[in-house]
Amino acid sequence: MADHMNDAPILEVRNLRKAFPIKKSLMGKVEQELIAVDNVSFELHPGETLGIVGESGCGKTTMGRTILKLHPASGGQIIFDGKDITNYKNSQMRSLRTEMQIIFQDPYSSLPPRATVGDILSEPVRVHKIVPPFEVKNYVLKLMEQCGLRDYYYERYPHEFSGGQRQRICIARALSVNPKLVVCDEPVSALDVSIQAQIINLLKKLQKERGLTYLFISHDLSVVKFISDKIGVMYLGSMVEFGNKKDIFSNPLHPYTQALFSAIPNPDPDKKMERIVLKGDIPSPANPPKGCRFHTRCPHATERCKTDVPVYREYEPGHFAACHLLDT
Repeated sequence: MADHMNDAPILEVRNLRKAFPIKKSLMGKVEQELIAVDNVSFELHPGETLGIVGESGCGKTTMGRTILKLHPASGGQIIFDGKDITNYKNSQMRSLRTEMQIIFQDPYSSLPPRATVGDILSEPVRVHKIVPPFEVKNYVLKLMEQCGLRDYYYERYPHEFSGGQRQRICIARALSVNPKLVVCDEPVSALDVSIQAQIINLLKKLQKERGLTYLFISHDLSVVKFISDKIGVMYLGSMVEFGNKKDIFSNPLHPYTQALFSAIPNPDPDKKMERIVLKGDIPSPANPPKGCRFHTRCPHATERCKTDVPVYREYEPGHFAACHLLDT
């Protein structure tokens, strides 16, 4: 993996916030909101893969969709390829849609059932005028080949395929417009383990061939470890740790990251892993705990954790975390 630190980041997220109103007054004023993403910042350089991990409901998917402007941001900045797109309208986003794409989690519901594979893949190519009209079919067939799909699938419908093949169609659709950034929203969690490896290898191969940048959202740490260059750990909407894969796996700083890593199955039967079991359930994002959000489940929580919000700061070069224990 080349060193991308000299390039300008393709994506900068600064203090991103996304809140959904739960309760409004009669006058339409928001009285209670669910904060799905709270004050998240990171940079992503061209050609890198950033893995975002965390439990279900921690705001990973909402963050990915907010970055792509599928949800409007409630605060903060999204800078893509040097342009601040935070307040772009849909009409302004249209030209950028070819540069940012998403692969959805469920390959079953994200493909239109009445369109053939050829139609599904040709439409974005035609709409965005990627190639002249007479070249579309050849372009699509070549793309299908790159994604491991046979040319005779062109006339078939999504229901004729297995989950893994459908996900290949979804990947081909995302890549049909030559994007720079692809948000992979748990792209393998709905697939069999044997197929997961094939799809991840395909994503890695396509990244190499096309110079893609991935934001890879997953709750499966072994998948993230295999595909990512950098890792961000989210808990209840906040980024609690961020760094290079090597630093995070060799030296996880945040107690939540340590607990997540202790749950990874170890293939060596002689090596005993100390499993850190978190007590209690995840608090509701509509009513998050005061102070450090993790203190209700943290085995090391002190009184200070209950009242003061920890600062997210750099502890080693490029390795950030937000935890009071690290200050002592």
